[in-house]
Amino acid sequence: MIDRTPRLALLLVVLTMQGCGEPPPQKPARDLRGSARPVRISMMALHMSGGVPPRWRFTPPPGDVAEGRKTFEELGCHSCHTVKGEPFSIETDTGPDLSGMGTHHPPEYFVESIMNPDAVLVEGKGWIDSAGRSSMPTYPDLTVVQIADLVAYLSSLTQGGRHYVPPDQRPVTTMGSPWAPPSLPAAPASEAKSFWVQSYDVKENMLGPFVAWWKSEGAKQFMAYDGVVGLDTWVNLTREGPSMVSILAFRDEAARERFLSDPATEALGNKFDEFIGPHPHRSFDRTPLYRVPSLSAP
Repeated sequence: MIDRTPRLALLLVVLTMQGCGEPPPQKPARDLRGSARPVRISMMALHMSGGVPPRWRFTPPPGDVAEGRKTFEELGCHSCHTVKGEPFSIETDTGPDLSGMGTHHPPEYFVESIMNPDAVLVEGKGWIDSAGRSSMPTYPDLTVVQIADLVAYLSSLTQGGRHYVPPDQRPVTTMGSPWAPPSLPAAPASEAKSFWVQSYDVKENMLGPFVAWWKSEGAKQFMAYDGVVGLDTWVNLTREGPSMVSILAFRDEAARERFLSDPATEALGNKFDEFIGPHPHRSFDRTPLYRVPSLSAP
């Protein structure tokens, strides 16, 4: 009988030297930092603008299109979604055709669709199950890197005409304001060129004290601030959500930004908030609400 022990020992040594049984080398961690539109803002201004910067949008981290394509295929997404031009694509209507999705939606919409597919239920044959949920499965084990890559890939799918226009690519009107309907009647002439809008409901039993404070103190304190040219409050029952709207008008954008970042206005804002419930804020560079005489009567 031949003793193979020395040969076996030698083989084990060789395999060990070659790294047999060791885990494959890990890819270096990718730096996901980076934003095309960083925002710097004071904490006071952040609170005064409703907890987010004016015109804020969620920004997904940058992703890798090639890695996203690979993840898309590995997850089997192509079994439900057609992507014309891809070698792995098959004709299917189990889910929406994604061939031109990058021209239809912003990146943040794709993030939500992946992480929470029930957030938006798109009507289509078999796209909503009998329980009223999206037929798309969830992927709780995806990493942030994988989601970023998938979003980059989906955003790269641009077959067909463009439908979604990112805010930073939207046309500017002759009034210098961001995107607006093309046939909007002109606003009346006004000293105000910048606006801060707050929508809210008054707390129960607080309307009387709110009006009393406004008459005795509130109006004077707001109007005493340099750059404030007016504050109007409206009741709007034509839509869902808060029924009252206050529009604080400023001489210009610089005056608005000074007001929102001035610590001295914190007490005034806190006092106003004592009378009202949770509320959003929005900033505008054009009159946000006005009457159109040419379309009104008498």
